[in-house]
Amino acid sequence: MSQIGPSITTAYQKMVGNCRNLLESGQYDSAIAMLHELREQQPRDTAVLRMLGHALMMIDFRDEAIRHLSFASKLEPNNVDLLVDLCGAYRRIDQIGKAHQAVDKALKVRPGFPRAVMAKARLLQSHGNSEQAYEHVKATLEAHKDPDVVAVFGQLCRELKRQHEAIDIVRQTLERADMSRNQRQDLLFSLGHLLDSVGEYDEAFDCFAKGNGMSAEYPQFEYDKWESNWTREKYDAIPESDIDGSRCVFIVGMPRSGTTLTEQIIASHPNANGIGEGDMIDKFTRNRKTGDFDKAYVNKAGEAYTEMLRNTFPDQKKHKRICDKMPENYYFAGFISRALPGSRIIHCKRNPIDTCLSIYFQRFGPRIVYATDLSNCAQQYLSYLKAVDHVQDVLKIDMLDVQYEQTTSEPEPSIRRMLDHVGLPFDEACMNFHKSKKSVHTASVSQIRQPLYKTSANRWKNYEKHIAPLIDKLGHLVDQ
Repeated sequence: MSQIGPSITTAYQKMVGNCRNLLESGQYDSAIAMLHELREQQPRDTAVLRMLGHALMMIDFRDEAIRHLSFASKLEPNNVDLLVDLCGAYRRIDQIGKAHQAVDKALKVRPGFPRAVMAKARLLQSHGNSEQAYEHVKATLEAHKDPDVVAVFGQLCRELKRQHEAIDIVRQTLERADMSRNQRQDLLFSLGHLLDSVGEYDEAFDCFAKGNGMSAEYPQFEYDKWESNWTREKYDAIPESDIDGSRCVFIVGMPRSGTTLTEQIIASHPNANGIGEGDMIDKFTRNRKTGDFDKAYVNKAGEAYTEMLRNTFPDQKKHKRICDKMPENYYFAGFISRALPGSRIIHCKRNPIDTCLSIYFQRFGPRIVYATDLSNCAQQYLSYLKAVDHVQDVLKIDMLDVQYEQTTSEPEPSIRRMLDHVGLPFDEACMNFHKSKKSVHTASVSQIRQPLYKTSANRWKNYEKHIAPLIDKLGHLVDQ
């Protein structure tokens, strides 16, 4: 039961229902505004707090999301859904101990609870214990083939090369009518990846197309508006902060372009580490114009960012460089260079059609609004190219370009260039990044646990007859 006051009006209940509809359709910003209003009326309504935490997490406001979810969980300490939500939130900020505590409590309160089983498995997978995750999930499936558990079982079987164990189970589960849209999408993507990994490309693409077709449509990024905000004149007017940003390494590029791989390679160095996809730069730049960035503001931002790094990795002699791999930070390279002078930026590049196809094959949240449509993916890629060219050629911000295909085919020269760019000596540990026990929470988790491989190069040719929008818009870039 939600912890709420005695007088809940019909209007309040209607607003709660409207919020659920907004969340279901992916309109998170609108939902958040309404949920804050509801929270003012009933600050102990755990249903509202849970929705608010979920919505904030979906737009990467992680600390605020955890605050609401934690408060709700204190009000209802045995609410298993809240505990699973907390697990997911803690996992996103790499607080693995707290994530395990939350999900283990959920499983103690309700053994075999499907969402908790799925969360526990993904948590184990994220820090290299996929075999343990597989055993955990398989034991649960013997009792009940819940769609959530079947979907994660499919992911694990693909990673562990046991596709034959999962394909029929996922297919059979998809025939059920008693599933939510979210569950059906998860299963379609899980089956798509399984089929892709065994060469059943036509059926795999059909799964991805159906899964993406169930997603809500989102507005596209307004490139011209961004460029007008980041002219050379406006950039030059931004003062440089007094903060030493030399510890900071930003890894940028399109999603699925090798950003996670690059982070793991550098973070495997004895004198480096990584925070994953940090949200702090976005928080300081979201909905702001360059004119807002005065001396006090860039100092505030730079100090907040470096303090976050100090809190996360206090041993600055050991961890001399910390990677932040939020891909879209290329939009804010100008702000980064002013707020954190001395920081380094690495720009990951990959075959454009392979990049977009890989994006289309992943279930992303609303932050990657173009992922569900091939034409939108291609258009976003073209906008990204213009943005990076603008940052490098107009704003004159230094970035090291790293080509994914070169890293996978000739790793040592590429890794040496990366390490030299960030000011670290070469170390063999970076060649063996796949052995690292550092957590990975992105869509690349399965690949990062393997040595470098070349099979992702020109992957798009397996799907050539299905991807005309990508070939039409990006084909001229493939041989460049």
